[in-house]
Amino acid sequence: MRLKLSLLLMLAFCLPALAATGIKGTVVDASTGKPVADANILLRAQQLFTTSASDGTFEITNAESGSDQLDIIAYGYDDMSVDVEILADMVRNIGEIKLKAESSATLDADNYVFDEDAVADDSGMQQSVGTIQGATDNIFYQAANYNFSIKRYRFRGYNSNWSEGYINGVNYNDAMRGQFNYSGLGGMTSSAFRSKSSEMGLQPASYGYGGLGGSQNFTTYASEYAPGFRGNLSYTNSNYMLRAMLQYSTGLNKHGWAFSASIIGRYAPEGVIKGTFYNSIGYALSIQKVFNEQHSLNLTTWGSPTERATSNAATQEAYDLAGSNLYNYDWGYLNGKKHSDRVIKSFDPSAMLNWIWRPKMGVTLNTALAFRHNAYQRSKLNFYQAADPKPTYYQNLPSYYLPDADPGTDLYEQQLQKYNEVKYAWENDESVRQIDWDGIYQTNLLNRQWYDRDPELKGQSSYILMDDHSDITSYMLTSNLDMRINDKLKLQGGVNFSYNNAHYYATVNDLLGGEFWRNVDNFSERDFAGDPDKLQNDMRNPNFRAKEGDKIEYDYNIHIYKAGIWLQNEWDTQHWNVNYAVQGNIVNFYRDGNMQNGRAPEHSYGHETDANGNKRSHTFVTGALKAGATWKINGRNYITANATIGNRAPLVNDAYVNARIKDEICSDLKAEEYVSADLSYQWNYSRFRGSITGFWTKMWNGMRHNYFYDYDLKTMMAYAMSNITTEYKGVELGLKYDIWNGLSVSAAGVFSRYQYKNNPTGTRSAQNGAMADVTRTAYMKNVYLGGTPQQAYSLALNYNIKQWFFEVNAQYFCDGYVEAAPTRHEEMPGLWKFATSVEEYRAEQARIGAQEKLKNAFVMNLSVGKVIYTNFGSLNFNLSVNNLLNNRNIQTGGFQEYKFDYTNYTTTKFPNRYWYAQGIRIFFNFGIRF
Repeated sequence: MRLKLSLLLMLAFCLPALAATGIKGTVVDASTGKPVADANILLRAQQLFTTSASDGTFEITNAESGSDQLDIIAYGYDDMSVDVEILADMVRNIGEIKLKAESSATLDADNYVFDEDAVADDSGMQQSVGTIQGATDNIFYQAANYNFSIKRYRFRGYNSNWSEGYINGVNYNDAMRGQFNYSGLGGMTSSAFRSKSSEMGLQPASYGYGGLGGSQNFTTYASEYAPGFRGNLSYTNSNYMLRAMLQYSTGLNKHGWAFSASIIGRYAPEGVIKGTFYNSIGYALSIQKVFNEQHSLNLTTWGSPTERATSNAATQEAYDLAGSNLYNYDWGYLNGKKHSDRVIKSFDPSAMLNWIWRPKMGVTLNTALAFRHNAYQRSKLNFYQAADPKPTYYQNLPSYYLPDADPGTDLYEQQLQKYNEVKYAWENDESVRQIDWDGIYQTNLLNRQWYDRDPELKGQSSYILMDDHSDITSYMLTSNLDMRINDKLKLQGGVNFSYNNAHYYATVNDLLGGEFWRNVDNFSERDFAGDPDKLQNDMRNPNFRAKEGDKIEYDYNIHIYKAGIWLQNEWDTQHWNVNYAVQGNIVNFYRDGNMQNGRAPEHSYGHETDANGNKRSHTFVTGALKAGATWKINGRNYITANATIGNRAPLVNDAYVNARIKDEICSDLKAEEYVSADLSYQWNYSRFRGSITGFWTKMWNGMRHNYFYDYDLKTMMAYAMSNITTEYKGVELGLKYDIWNGLSVSAAGVFSRYQYKNNPTGTRSAQNGAMADVTRTAYMKNVYLGGTPQQAYSLALNYNIKQWFFEVNAQYFCDGYVEAAPTRHEEMPGLWKFATSVEEYRAEQARIGAQEKLKNAFVMNLSVGKVIYTNFGSLNFNLSVNNLLNNRNIQTGGFQEYKFDYTNYTTTKFPNRYWYAQGIRIFFNFGIRF
């Protein structure tokens, strides 16, 4: 295969320009001047066909001289016809061809700023659809990106690490989790990161190989921003309340310099969920020097320091008792003010230098050097020899006190009275439903006077606020080539290298009135009181009395080296477009511990070595191949098929059994394999266009990782699931019909099935060292993948007239499931005491592992916008009302608890937890441009 590919490329390079008669030009957007890629170009009389390249250029060199008509057809634009005169023995350049946005969507995106993704800036929401943002030419993906986001729809059910995000051609997916961090853009997707190109699924991209879930490239070249000022002021009743953005760009001046600067602020003293807040400021600077037509340099830097309080999923019992599906148990009153224990601070400063070399028309070499430092910390309460302070702890809920004595007995009446008392307090006293900060401080202050369990620990905090830190520093070097060899053949390829240092550790945030926090594992201290070494989190500094800012519990680095190469060809003829691509990657990583943990003293500190004394690391060499073909039946009907096969290195975040404690990877660690294919039919008539696509994907050797508290062993537990096989299949439909002069209707839908297709293995690792790691089979075959609806449908009506823009749309979602916990699908020997036969045992297993369906949901949205052009510039007003019917019962996700009641084998002790969408959501934006 490699030999055939090499010979084919050599032949392509050596082909002479046999035809010397024709035309060439560039297709651009009439409003923005930006190139329009993949526009269909047809010489009508001679039936010669080509498509525009990523820079909008096209060339037809085998024509006959004479008069003809050039037809240009592109998704999202009105069809255009141009009379051309073809001269003999020359390829005539007809210059720019400016396409206008289709008549039903003549909206100038520079004026109409409606950035709902910035509203849902939470990482989980931002990455639900991920890289399909900006897919303005595909009806289904428009609906999936905007209208399906309320239910956290994931494209084809894939996790977001199967999509790739690029900035100026550099892959910016996280080295540990494999995800693109949209929140790192600071909500500037309508300003500094407004310019982007998106490829769905297996479509070819000019800047990288791409992922199963597609790819997206943001460009920040200063010369490409429209000159002048742009500003926006927005109000919303969501995660934040106010947003203000200002951008100034110079355009390219006569000396070859261009400059663009953006700043954005987002603020809410309290979000729509009680106890949350939002403070963020973002910046972006881009400077470009164009030396000549061949060479230019562009420097970009950006970042968005953010501090915000969040909420967590809760049980339905807690929601019902609180009287709200937006109940948040992660805050309480302190000195009369709301104070949250879940505060996230993040800052992702980045800088990138691009050298762009265009040695001749149709050839671009983009070489980039990039740096980023992703600093992330999240606070949480920790406690030592004290009661769990969270109000939703199962022993604090009324259900814990449900009577189990025989009705009519005194004991039953006593239990019932206690249950009613707790229930009444939950329903009528807000302080019972929230964190008791005053009680926490009082306990710690009393410890400073006397610690009755151990006088030597006088001053020890029973409760602290601690921070989990994740600091990832990355250095990246990328070089990509985009070459149009002739009017039929395009070649893209590139090489990339990155080094990543991921530092994970915990620190004391606040002693909450105490004097110190002893850096020991309190679960180990309880179970191994006679072994003082075992309880130490760091044997090199035993019984360390930590103060605020000191490191505790865990501290380690993971070093990751990645290198890759990719190559892609696109052949474009009158009736066929064929593309094929290949990539290869090398990933190497290792752990370097900074604490010697007492539960793994030989495998926690420093860099692990093998039996020969060599430093141990883990290397994976992977590759992939993909191909696609489009049969252009005519200028308006197409059939496209894509397929891929390959593998990728395991995500480093999932590779270790319990990286906080020891350097031990999961057993049978191997590359994850995949195969995928899709087939689609697209049509594009003047008033009616759309597509229907069928897809199928299978992945195997996958891995997942999680932490939970095991109430049976009374310790934190790491759970690593490996050897996972999953399958994704379905049908996507999107269509749009222009009814009359600005009035159009569109519809979209997906019917799919995402399931586990085997029984993976799960390994438990107890943090307190109470038992050796245990590996069991999780019987997950045919269990549904949770977190996204498997059926989603949308219907929208649009009306645009005289710079007024109206839309009303409705969505229906069904077949969503809670995330299944593999711990509930394992063999449970203790369950036999509740069964008298194999059939009863299997029935009990099915009851425990039963996967709950999320509620079906119906949603309506309304939006209106107006653009006003003046002598000095333009103004725009946009109002969106989402969830117009104020449906407060929309479950956006849920999960089974990993922890379980291994005493009574009931599912009620640790019931499922859910997230809910807010009710009506308003977004109002005022923008100005001059």
